[in-house]
Amino acid sequence: MLLICVLALAFLQAGAQLPLDQQKYADSLTRALGQAVSDSGKARICFLLSNYWAPEDTGKARRYLEEGRRLGRRYPYITALSYSAEGYLYYTTDLSRSQQAYKKADTLLSRFRTPEAYMARSNIWATYAAMLQRQDDDRGYIAVVLNKAIPMALLAGDSTLVGSQYVGLATALMNVDENAKAEEYLDKAIAILKNKAPSRLVAAYNRAGENYLILKKPDKAKQVLDAAKDILVPYPGSELYAGYYLIEGLYYHEQKQYRKAVSSFDQGIAKAGGHNKKYKIQELDFYKIKSLLALHSFQPAKKVVNELAADKELMSIDQNRVEIYDDLAEIYHGTGDLDSAYFWLGQSKRLNDSLYESRLTHDINALEAKYRNAENQKQIATLRVEKAEAALSAGNNRLFNWLLGGACLILLIIAAFALLFFRNHKKLSVQRELNYQQQLKEMEQQQQLTVTRAMLEGEERERERVARDLHDGLGGMLAGVKINLSGWASAHAEPDDIHLHRVIGQLDSSVGELRRIARNMMPETLLKFGLETALKDLCEFYMKDGLHIDFQPFHINGSIPLPVQINIYRIVQEILSNAIRHSGATNIVLQCSQSGQEFFITAEDNGRGFDTGVLAGRKGMGLDSVRNRVEYLKGKTEIISAPGEGTTINIELHVDAAT
Repeated sequence: MLLICVLALAFLQAGAQLPLDQQKYADSLTRALGQAVSDSGKARICFLLSNYWAPEDTGKARRYLEEGRRLGRRYPYITALSYSAEGYLYYTTDLSRSQQAYKKADTLLSRFRTPEAYMARSNIWATYAAMLQRQDDDRGYIAVVLNKAIPMALLAGDSTLVGSQYVGLATALMNVDENAKAEEYLDKAIAILKNKAPSRLVAAYNRAGENYLILKKPDKAKQVLDAAKDILVPYPGSELYAGYYLIEGLYYHEQKQYRKAVSSFDQGIAKAGGHNKKYKIQELDFYKIKSLLALHSFQPAKKVVNELAADKELMSIDQNRVEIYDDLAEIYHGTGDLDSAYFWLGQSKRLNDSLYESRLTHDINALEAKYRNAENQKQIATLRVEKAEAALSAGNNRLFNWLLGGACLILLIIAAFALLFFRNHKKLSVQRELNYQQQLKEMEQQQQLTVTRAMLEGEERERERVARDLHDGLGGMLAGVKINLSGWASAHAEPDDIHLHRVIGQLDSSVGELRRIARNMMPETLLKFGLETALKDLCEFYMKDGLHIDFQPFHINGSIPLPVQINIYRIVQEILSNAIRHSGATNIVLQCSQSGQEFFITAEDNGRGFDTGVLAGRKGMGLDSVRNRVEYLKGKTEIISAPGEGTTINIELHVDAAT
């Protein structure tokens, strides 16, 4: 039985991971996306939809990928999964970008020690191995699957995933003519996948059927074909039929029923779909050619061969070129064109000789490595003999040394006890010093906290006093002056006195600016209506033409102590002020939420961004005030930014909310 080395042959198992009823699967994902509550859940569904649409509509797949990234940007694990989805999106169109995305996904996922993370990494390594196979490196594929993909699947504890990896490994073993070994792994895969994963089980049956035909076991091939057919019958639209018809065609070819074989291959071509559609069709075409040649249908066979020969990627693999050359030689021989037949036979022979020399060189290198290993073993044996002789000589010397050593033993014991006593005493002293330093550090931290609290409270009292004086004192005086001046102007001044009206306008602007300053120093909205209303009012105050602020409050408890509310208000006020002054943003999203005694602030803008490395040890930009208030509330701050990519600030605070 002929085994064609078609590109990405092992990637047929990826198709087996699709559901048998794909339309129903897509509809269920769309409904789940509309029903999901959390952003992380929606992001996961978006990635699944991106994977589903990648083979058919890359634009739609990319939109789902971008939406998933937007929803999951606050979750490191979801961000890692997004790169896996990106790798799948570009698998057939940009191999280099796909590899980079998968490598980044594996690096980010390596921080997590969960079954789900191991499962994702197993699939990533299986796909990376398939990329090696696309580069005609079956042995590289086998090494990656054995050393990476399968161990990760075992760590995940997912037997179904292990079974699928066994199918891919068996397919690669078939490509290197290790069919007996492939049979072992296929038997393991079928035993695991029965009653668990029908779609993956179909893929296992298909590969097992092909392998049985290669091993000249047609009865067993027929058994697994029938088993696969029983699973597929309820799903006439499944693309997994492509693999089934491939094996059915091979079976008919072995039984010398060539017309049935050609019919099966054509049905498989009609059913092929998904990311691997091209490679599935090519594999079916290779086998179809053999059946056409057996029927002496030379012109149809020549047409299929020419179509395959036009594919540069397929012809980049040496074994595929050999098959094409052999088929052309047989076609021309059958049509009576002996010169062309001789030419293509010569092409095949030269390429085969080249492949043989390459394999011979590889085998010679392997034999040289074995020889060097044997020589190393001899050297190790010689060294062991020399070591034994040296040990015998040392034993004789040791007997003499025992006498001398015995005399020194008592002195050594005394010295050891003295040294032990000294070390213990020194350790106690060091421990006391450490305890003392720790106490000093704790006292210093407590003192710093007290100073910070006093400073913030004093600052707020002073703000309140100045705001009250400005509003009630100077504000009232300016308002009175405006009223008196307006009354005088109405009675004495000319209606078209431009200078007087300008003075009144400037006085009115001064009153407005004074009230704005007083409001910023101590917002009345916060005192009267609470934190949520005050923050909303603050966002509306900052909004102007060319700047939109989207305030999103979630479950803010109105019983938070007033000093804590004031500190939260000041933090948000400083963040918005910095964004407006420095970022050049046109859109700011502010999220404030509370869960028990935890209060979360997230501010994201689309401004120019900056290098966060410059913040280390840097003062200014209002960061000192924010840091002091966050530390006062025992919180933590995270700033995410890069030049040209906007800025995101995440703050987590601890509040003593009344229940």
